[in-house]
Amino acid sequence: MHSKALEVLEFGKIKEMLAREASTSLGRGMSMSLQPCDPDSAKDMQKLGREILDVLSRTTAPSLYAASDVRPRVHRAGQGVVLTGQDLREILNVLLAMDSLSRWLEHVEGQYPALYAMRGKVPRLPSLRTRLDATIDEDGLVRDSASPKLSSIRRSLKEYQDRLRRRAEEIARHRDISQYLQEAIVTVRNGRLVLPVKQEFAARIPGLVHDQSSSGQTLFLEPVEILEMGNQLRRLELQERDEVERILAEVSGLVGESSDALTKGVTALAEFDLGLAKARLALKWKGSFPDIVHGPRLHLREAWHPLLKGLPVPMNIDLSLDGVRTVVITGPNMGGKTVALKTCGLLSAMALAGMPCPCRGDTAIGAISDVLLDIGDQQSIEESLSTFSAHISNVKMILDNAGPGKLVLVDELGAGTDPLEGAALGLAILRRLNDSGALSVITSHFTELKLAAETNPGMQNASVEWDSVNLKPTYRLITGRPGRSNAFLVAKRLGLDPLILEEAKSNMSQEILQLEDVIADLEESSQKAREEALIAARERQLAESLKTQYESRLKSQERARKETLNEAKQEAAAIVSRARVEFEKAVREFRDKERLSGKELTARVQEMREKFRSVSQDLVPETAAPLSGEPLRPEDAVPGTMVYVAGFQDAATILEAPGSGDPAVLVRIGALSLRAPIENLRIAANVSSDRREPRPSASSIAMEKAQSVSAEVDLRGMTSDEAFLTLDKYLDDAILAGLSQVRVIHGKGTGALRRAVTEYLKGHRCVAESRLGEVSQGGSGVTVARLRSP
Repeated sequence: MHSKALEVLEFGKIKEMLAREASTSLGRGMSMSLQPCDPDSAKDMQKLGREILDVLSRTTAPSLYAASDVRPRVHRAGQGVVLTGQDLREILNVLLAMDSLSRWLEHVEGQYPALYAMRGKVPRLPSLRTRLDATIDEDGLVRDSASPKLSSIRRSLKEYQDRLRRRAEEIARHRDISQYLQEAIVTVRNGRLVLPVKQEFAARIPGLVHDQSSSGQTLFLEPVEILEMGNQLRRLELQERDEVERILAEVSGLVGESSDALTKGVTALAEFDLGLAKARLALKWKGSFPDIVHGPRLHLREAWHPLLKGLPVPMNIDLSLDGVRTVVITGPNMGGKTVALKTCGLLSAMALAGMPCPCRGDTAIGAISDVLLDIGDQQSIEESLSTFSAHISNVKMILDNAGPGKLVLVDELGAGTDPLEGAALGLAILRRLNDSGALSVITSHFTELKLAAETNPGMQNASVEWDSVNLKPTYRLITGRPGRSNAFLVAKRLGLDPLILEEAKSNMSQEILQLEDVIADLEESSQKAREEALIAARERQLAESLKTQYESRLKSQERARKETLNEAKQEAAAIVSRARVEFEKAVREFRDKERLSGKELTARVQEMREKFRSVSQDLVPETAAPLSGEPLRPEDAVPGTMVYVAGFQDAATILEAPGSGDPAVLVRIGALSLRAPIENLRIAANVSSDRREPRPSASSIAMEKAQSVSAEVDLRGMTSDEAFLTLDKYLDDAILAGLSQVRVIHGKGTGALRRAVTEYLKGHRCVAESRLGEVSQGGSGVTVARLRSP
């Protein structure tokens, strides 16, 4: 595409947006170099971004932020140049990024040909990475561990530096020396430790002068006593420098040996970072990669201009060589016509550059080799061109180059001159463009162009919608319908004299006025239809919400009903458990009194146990109880009849027959009375009317707990309130378990808890009498309570 067209479409700003999504300078550089190309190349450029976008919906991206373009450094290393520590650090960062990318690619599952091919492009150089990591630190400095010799030199250097400074400080503090110094301190000049000696006493201290102050009053002198130590320190520093240079040369040689693999790896990182930037931009826009098709085609669905702020209004447009080739967009100023033009051109360029677009996934863009456009005021003082002259010059260039595969965008065709002449000229240009086979999007205010778009094959009207009630544009592009300029309506709302408006209308041809009226009726009908559709959508959404709430409440009520039934059955199970305890006590009493013979007693006991087992199984909580039995007829619904109710397992007794106006039957299930539809009732066969329901219990006590209560409770360390709560619950459990005597352990202490427990037991309904324990039972630290029979 021509660079001038891309500049007008602000394609460069889109590339900058893409570059900001890249993680590395590599990706940013490739982003800024993108250009539209042929469809096959554009498809290839999309592949990696498409696959990464799909993978990012399930996982995060690898970290590439430290990678940079080290290819020039790698090339120099391959030629034998010794790299600096900072150069080697950047190469190490690239190796770390390649490792991160390789691990990420290994965990990518699914059919991703481009990502699979990327695996082979990213080299693995573990030995080089390990060597660099052991040699260079985060600041690009050579580590002490780079070699044993360097470690030894730096250790000696550190020790010698400390010895030298300590000796210099001792000299500075010595009374025979400090009197000749400006200050008793040690400083550094030219890498040597020196003392600030007063000018007049310089001869008193033998040594080497390295510098003097700006006033000349102070000389910085290295005492002869530490001169040789300084020389030795310098020799160690030179040894360190030589060893560092040797290490850098060695490691640079290793980098040079891997230069080809590193260069390929850096290129692969750049390609991946570009694909990752495209995927991130698509996610940011909630957009997609358009389908690239062969043949001229522009099929935009819910597309919007990526430079718009706020919430852009999406547009749809469809142009093809065999269908609609030319669209004429009309409507009021500032309604979005120019934005629609630029959106068509910009998204075409973006798609053919392999970039994502802010559009729906079924958008398709075909072979568009160039964008020919005339947008904006092109007047030039230097070239003596008026607005109209510049417009016609651009149109001439467009007509010379228009043809299949070209996208033509013309803003305000024929404007800038006499309206009659401009309309006639615009109509001729419009027909020529349509006949050329180019895909064209034209904006205009001329009625003649609207009429031509309605009557000529390959043409179609479109309009930017105007809200005539609120007098503002909606920025919605409506295809298949021309638009109005709304000059009279706006002028009326702004207070222009109605007589002037009437006179203006009388100056217009009757045909144009009729067309404007038809368009106005279409706009009004469309606006009403859209408002009704919005109302219907809201009502449908409300209905769906109410349906969801109803279903949720219904499920909640069903769960509550089942929970209530289960709680009731658990209470009944506790009653059975209590009865079993009493039964076992009775068995023991029978056995003790020998009222029955052994065989008779055994038979009676077995019979009673079987009955308890049968009752216990019936009382096991269930999630649902099936409704079975013979349906109840209205004439059989008499008080006292035993029936089963849907949702309940136990039998119910009819209390009241259904009335003439109310078909529901009043029934009682245990302590619960309710009205149930007669169709939800079944006759309870083999159930007598005098069958007694289990009496509900006030507590829900598990069967196992009733049989495992201890004969003593420990209250030591509790406050009175805590002891009362614990003791009250324990006495209830002990009564249920059938205990006749319990021990309350409260300890001796100050006696306060003992007195409180004694008073509490005296007034408890379950306690017949209480006393302090005997010595063998714990003495005054224990109270023994005898319980009443339940």
